[in-house]
Amino acid sequence: MELTKKNPIAYFCAEFGFDKDLPIYAGGLGILSGDTIKEAADENIPFVGIGLLYRGFNAVQKISEDGMQSEDNYLFDPVTSGMEHVYKDEMPLFIKVHMTEVDVWVRCWKKTFSENVILYLLDTETDQNLPSERSITSTLYSGTQESMLKQQIILGIGGIKMLTALGIHPEIYHMNEGRPNFLHWQLIREMMDTHNISYETAKTRAKEKTVYTNHTLVAAGNQEYSMDLLKVFSKYYADKMGISNELLLSDGVGPDKSPDTFSITRAALNTSSRANGVSKVHTNFSMKLWPEYNWTNITNGVHLPTWQEPSVKNAKGDVQALWETHNQQKIKLEAFVKQQTGYGYNPNFLVISWARRLAGYKRLETIFEDIEELRAIIRDEDRPIQLLVSGKAHQGDNYGKQMLQQVIGFMKRELVGHALFIPNYNIEIAQMLTRGSDVWLNTPEVGKEASGTSGMKAISNGVLNLTVAEGWAAEVDWNDTGWVLDPTNLSEDLYSQLETKVAPLFYKRNTNGVPEEWVAMMQKSILLADKFSATRMFKEYREKLYKCGHNQYGNN
Repeated sequence: MELTKKNPIAYFCAEFGFDKDLPIYAGGLGILSGDTIKEAADENIPFVGIGLLYRGFNAVQKISEDGMQSEDNYLFDPVTSGMEHVYKDEMPLFIKVHMTEVDVWVRCWKKTFSENVILYLLDTETDQNLPSERSITSTLYSGTQESMLKQQIILGIGGIKMLTALGIHPEIYHMNEGRPNFLHWQLIREMMDTHNISYETAKTRAKEKTVYTNHTLVAAGNQEYSMDLLKVFSKYYADKMGISNELLLSDGVGPDKSPDTFSITRAALNTSSRANGVSKVHTNFSMKLWPEYNWTNITNGVHLPTWQEPSVKNAKGDVQALWETHNQQKIKLEAFVKQQTGYGYNPNFLVISWARRLAGYKRLETIFEDIEELRAIIRDEDRPIQLLVSGKAHQGDNYGKQMLQQVIGFMKRELVGHALFIPNYNIEIAQMLTRGSDVWLNTPEVGKEASGTSGMKAISNGVLNLTVAEGWAAEVDWNDTGWVLDPTNLSEDLYSQLETKVAPLFYKRNTNGVPEEWVAMMQKSILLADKFSATRMFKEYREKLYKCGHNQYGNN
């Protein structure tokens, strides 16, 4: 298999996070896809991303005086945000995607990353559509099952139609989680028409060219739809292929599932030749949950040029230089936090950060379970701690919003002066926190965190992890590199380790004021970065998932 511009890897994902000012990502999935496409660009491997150009509705996190989250719009001009129209025959390219009784017009945009790497984004915000169709891609992950289903059909079917219109015929179709799965409806139909073959033969060929990455065992990430709803959308495509609706939808019905439910994950697995989990723990869970499929493990990685501060990398071999460089990052972070919140803190304090999407299984609230004990620990006059928190609850997650409100309340009362919340968590905030903190705190529920990547960004900068050994963190020997939390007794163990291990070690200084043992742990942490880099991850994609070696691509 030789990859070329016209025969690249096609990487479909519902979100891409590569620019803090382009609100087309919600969390770790989008950041990972952004890191992946940047890594492909660094290596200049023929690779196209296909996603949706959401228009920023409900993308801004607003926090009221009483700490309650609401959402506002972040409206932007794609052109001034670095996007370009896709042209064909000197005209902007529009495609049509059939949606129940109407054809929806889809506009095509692109972002060029390198000679061989382009991200294409699809958008229904165009005058040819009625208002109800124009709004399909306005908001990321929102609304009813029907509105989310429409987005997935635009992504999958629209993505294939756009590639075909541009004369791009990928060697591999990579579904980065299950939402792009409907690409197979269009891919199979085109194969049937082009090669005059049966549905079964076309489906087999399409499956051979498709791979799938699962990212979660949480229900929200493994979507299920009412079969009655899906039949309304699928009938047109089944008719065009000359097959029954039931046959087209059969891939989404598992042996132990109700025939009234369509599983996106099951459909993705049934239409892929290979699948991967994103950490060893997650892959083992996946193999037990779906044992009949062809699984391999590819632990996630992060794009080091994006996340690793170059001065830290350069100073890692010298204790004094590394500590001085780290303190410069701490000063930068404090100035940034003050700019974002209006409040500063002493950057000489032990700075501990918790920042990620505010999903319930990530257990932010457990940090504050015994607020009086936490207060005593972080306000210790001899070993003070500054706690920083950032993250967004999904707009429909009332529990997450109430939890955040309670946490902000603690920060304004019991923890005032030693804890701050930074609103509108984004790429820039993540970069600052993973460079300028001392400790990266990770508290997920066991069995729920597929991988996690924020701690990988932290280790690349010598920020020490205090973590539950879940996801990627279960693959690290944390002796002399960080600390492992007991997930069954999380709050008590957290307070104990902060008081007896973490804070004492940070404040143990030599005659020059350098915490030598702490910096030695920082150095070991930085050495782990390559193991959890996007470079390593992408190499494993090529070898295990795409089944093509590093040199099996050209520039044509």
